[in-house]
Amino acid sequence: MMFLLRAAIRSWILISIAVSSLLASHAQTQESSSASYVFDNSAVILKKDVPEVNLVLTVTDRHSHFVRDLMPADFSIRDNGQLPTKITHFESQTNLPLQVALVIDTSDSVSYCFGSEKYAAKLFLRGALRSASDVALVMSFNAKPNVVQGATADPRLLSHAISRLRPGGETAIYDAVAAASKELGKLESTQSSRRAIILITDGNDNSSKVSLRDATQIAQENEDLVYVLDTGGQYFGSAEAQSKMLELAQLTGGRFFKADNEDRLRDAFGKVESELRSQYAISYQPANTKSDGMFHQIVVVVPNKLVVRHRQGYFAR
Repeated sequence: MMFLLRAAIRSWILISIAVSSLLASHAQTQESSSASYVFDNSAVILKKDVPEVNLVLTVTDRHSHFVRDLMPADFSIRDNGQLPTKITHFESQTNLPLQVALVIDTSDSVSYCFGSEKYAAKLFLRGALRSASDVALVMSFNAKPNVVQGATADPRLLSHAISRLRPGGETAIYDAVAAASKELGKLESTQSSRRAIILITDGNDNSSKVSLRDATQIAQENEDLVYVLDTGGQYFGSAEAQSKMLELAQLTGGRFFKADNEDRLRDAFGKVESELRSQYAISYQPANTKSDGMFHQIVVVVPNKLVVRHRQGYFAR
């Protein structure tokens, strides 16, 4: 009798363990199917050897007009102070494929201008995507980034995704930039392309898991230009937030725009579109190809008092 009782107890324990495991597995499955983007800091940094460095450059004159007729000899490049071994690739990027991540702040602090943001973003995507080789994705963010529309060349899908966005919650700008860079890194292309993150935000981060420095480094390593359209106005922006957004844009070779009203927002989108069609692509072999994990500063000089913008360096991994 005692033997049968012990056997019954053991069976009951085994059944309980099995049921608990099934419930835990089901809970994990439900969690993984959530629409929110789960930020994984270890998964977003692109590591590679450094046999070749790729640069996207924007050149303007003193009147901010794009200069499109330069040749390789017009660019003087220094990589940590050293001349490249050789230039391996050069071309104007006017007609090269475009890969864009449109990253839209949906936190509470942008509620006052949210309608204008969505309208301007739709107009931009309709004009910027000119062929089947151009693709864009839409990512929203509050306390967490969320891919609301994966990469597509169909402006209708992108527009519908933007229409569904609703404001609310905290603000994790740097997490969103890192996540957008990871998403762009997943895209494949059979030829050279331009990759850009267009960030629409008031600049006030209050819940990111990564820092501004980390987000900037990730974008630099993945060769993403970051364009910041700062919607923070007199009452919602801050000098500190604006300074950080300016730094993010400059270090990645992008550009910062004040876009605190509807007219400025449309104008900023128009300038981004023009710039993405008026850039140069240069690849070179650095004198030091050792993957030492250190930051390599890039300096490019152009003639005749022209102004050149590009990412300011890379990590040799």
